[in-house]
Amino acid sequence: MLALGIYDKLTPGDLTGGAHIAGTGTIDASGEVGAIGGIRQKMYGARDAGATWFLAPAANCDEVVGHVPAGLHVAKVGTLDQALADVRDIAAHRTSGLATCTAK
Repeated sequence: MLALGIYDKLTPGDLTGGAHIAGTGTIDASGEVGAIGGIRQKMYGARDAGATWFLAPAANCDEVVGHVPAGLHVAKVGTLDQALADVRDIAAHRTSGLATCTAK
C-alpha cells in the first residue's frame, strides 16, 4: 500500500477515484507481493476504518477464505502491477473481473 501511495502521489490524478481501499503485504525488488501475518485482524481493522476493498497477498488466501468481514470485498494480488491495475479497476467500478481468494 505504501508503494501504491507513492505511485499515486507521483502521478497525475487520483488513483483510487475516491474509493476507500486498504491492503497489506510485502513487496520485493521485482514487484512480487508476499505474505504477511495477522491478515484477519487487518481486514477487520480496514473495514472498521471505512474500507470497502482490501488487497490481500495471494499467498495469504488460505487465511482470507471464510474470514472476510461483512461489507468488505477482497481482491488477491501477486504483483505490484496487478495491485495497481486492481486499484484502477476499483476506481472505475470494474470489479467483476478482479481475482479473489477462493477455497481450495
